Amino acid sequence: MSDVSGPVRIIGIGNRDRGDDAFGPRVVDAFQDRLPEHVSALEHSGEVAGLVDLMTDAAAVYLVDAAVMGLEPGCLRVFDASGSPLPAMGGAFSSHALGLSEAIELARALDVLPPVCRVFAVEAVSFEAGEELTEPVASAVPGVVQAVIDSIRQEYVHA
Repeated sequence: MSDVSGPVRIIGIGNRDRGDDAFGPRVVDAFQDRLPEHVSALEHSGEVAGLVDLMTDAAAVYLVDAAVMGLEPGCLRVFDASGSPLPAMGGAFSSHALGLSEAIELARALDVLPPVCRVFAVEAVSFEAGEELTEPVASAVPGVVQAVIDSIRQEYVHA
């Protein structure tokens, strides 16, 4: 555990109008009024340069995204991307054209990757435009919120 020496950011990645891609933003919604003062939760489209900007100068980032990993729909996997790249997922880790893996590696190359970088990825079912979250992915929201909160509490004093 360490004291926070910069902002802690929870970043929900996705598009609210593309089925399970809305997972990250929905997790951000669930953090409303539940976070300590030094922790912010915000949503982002997944655009690489913008994600790198959000990582810059942060003490920690907790990235939440829907992904295709070959698991049961709604299953959570947590990755520590602080020291090593995300595992190869057959090119389909994120629903975004240039995605989360590229943003993390660009931040690492630019030496702006925070010392704590966790990825909370939930197996998605559908990324169809105009669709809602599928039931298994929507059901995963509370558990992921708690997993992120637990991770922050374990890693920081005063969290």
